[in-house]
Amino acid sequence: MSRPDHPAPPPTDPLDGLPSLRGVARPSLWLLLVPAVLYGAAPLVANRVEPRVLGVPFLLAWVIAATLVSPFVIWLVARLDPAYRLNAVEPLPADDLEDLADLAGAGPEEPRGGGR
Repeated sequence: MSRPDHPAPPPTDPLDGLPSLRGVARPSLWLLLVPAVLYGAAPLVANRVEPRVLGVPFLLAWVIAATLVSPFVIWLVARLDPAYRLNAVEPLPADDLEDLADLAGAGPEEPRGGGR
């Protein structure tokens, strides 16, 4: 039972208190293109049977190598990224839209779909 002389505290955001990364450069994210380029270049660069690498066609060896390299690159990007090192909240475009809606005085969106 709430008493009128003690209003309920405002709801808190669970992300409050975490560092923010707005405006911080994150060039290490460009390294995430490496796995995509490896897989994308396979038909252009490695689309042949010869030479064989450890008995498998070159294209298959290329795809296996890309599969083994990709987790390492993703791990490296995570370690180099300031968001990971600071345990920061990553800015999302949706966050900016919510801020704009709050400034405009718009309430929460109405649920979509037809009611009966």
